[in-house]
Amino acid sequence: MKKRGAVDFMRSSRLGILAAACALVVAAAASGLARTPKAGAAGGEGKVFGMAFDGHSVSNLENSIKFYKILDFRVVQKPGSWKVDKGLNKLEGLPAGTQSRTAVLATQSSVSDTPFDLILHQYKGIDQRNWSKLDSGALGAGHMDLTVMEDCNISMDKLKAAGLLVVPSMGMMSRTPVKGPRPFAFVQDPDGWFIELFAMPKPQPGVRPDAGKVSDSSATMTNINRLGYQTGFNHIGLNVSDAAKERAFYEGVLGGDYPPITPPGQTGMLRGMTMLNGWFNQATTNGKVRLEILGAAANAGKPGPGEKLSDVNVNYVGFQVSGIDAVYAKAKDAGATDVTDGGIMKVKGGRGVMLLDPNGLGYVELFEPSKK
Repeated sequence: MKKRGAVDFMRSSRLGILAAACALVVAAAASGLARTPKAGAAGGEGKVFGMAFDGHSVSNLENSIKFYKILDFRVVQKPGSWKVDKGLNKLEGLPAGTQSRTAVLATQSSVSDTPFDLILHQYKGIDQRNWSKLDSGALGAGHMDLTVMEDCNISMDKLKAAGLLVVPSMGMMSRTPVKGPRPFAFVQDPDGWFIELFAMPKPQPGVRPDAGKVSDSSATMTNINRLGYQTGFNHIGLNVSDAAKERAFYEGVLGGDYPPITPPGQTGMLRGMTMLNGWFNQATTNGKVRLEILGAAANAGKPGPGEKLSDVNVNYVGFQVSGIDAVYAKAKDAGATDVTDGGIMKVKGGRGVMLLDPNGLGYVELFEPSKK
C-alpha cells in the first residue's frame, strides 16, 4: 500500500499517546478515535458521526501485529502486560476476573486523510471458543476490505515470505490469474478473519482515481466509489440471516445509506446472494467507508452460532456519536441488545456502550467523546 506521510504518522502517534494514558479508552474506542467533530456537527438529540474503528479478538497479539504490519498497519499502542481491566470487562460484558491485553493499530483510510484504527484484544482466564475455522459465507464470519496499489500479489508475496499467507478456498473468487497482476484476492489473518484485497490501477499524475464518483446519497452501483481514491481501509463485511432486518438497523439507527433490497443474484459469484453496500461517513470526515451486508440464501432465517465478544476471531464495529442516550434508546427500540453490563457507562474520554445488533450477529460499539 501507499505509505502515509509524516503528518498522518504523527497524527497516529498522538493517538497512541492518548491511548496509553487511558487504558479503558483503548478498549472502548477512545484510543484517540474520538477525533473532534467538525464545527456544527454536534447535536444533543443524538447524532451518529460515522464509523470510527474496528475491534477484533485474537489468540496471539504478537502474531496478529506482525500480520497487519505487513498490510501497512502501524502500531499506535503496543500491547502491555496481562491485567484485569475492570472497565473493559464491564463494557464487553465479561466475567469480572478476565485478564486482557490490547494493542491499537492504524492504517491509511482509502477515502480520507484521517487514519482508520484497528483495536486488537487478547483474553485469558475465561472460557473461549475459537471461530477461526468458519467458512467465509457462514453466519458469524465476515471480512475487512483493504485497497492496495496495482497488484494484490505484492501484499501476498510479503505475507508468504513471513510465513503468514493463508488463501481460503472461495470458488470463483479464489481463482489465480494465469499471468499478470491479481486484481483482487482473499487472505486470512492468523485467526481466520477474512481480509479482502482489491487492487486499484496506478493513477495518472495529477488525477485522483474515481474523482467523478460520489458516495453520499442514492447508494447505487453507478455512483459507488468502490476502491476509494487511495490505498488503505475500505469496508467491513458482515454475513447475515435477514438482510432487510439488518438494513433497517444499520440505516435507520446508525445512518448508513443503503440501496433498496433487490432479488438475490441469479448467476455468477452473487448467485443466491443479497449484497447491500451501505455508506457511512468515516467519523468526523466527509469520506465514505462501507459496511457491506451479505445475505446468502443458505443462511436465511438461521440463528447465529452464539459467538461471545471475547471468543477468538469475533469482530465489532465502533461508531462515534453525540447524544449517546438518544442513539442508544433508538438502537434498543430497534431490537439491539445490551452487551455492556448496565448499559451506557462512563469511560475515560467519554461514554460508551456495546450492543449486539437485532440479528444477533454483529457487535456494535457506540462511543461519545467528552466535550472537553
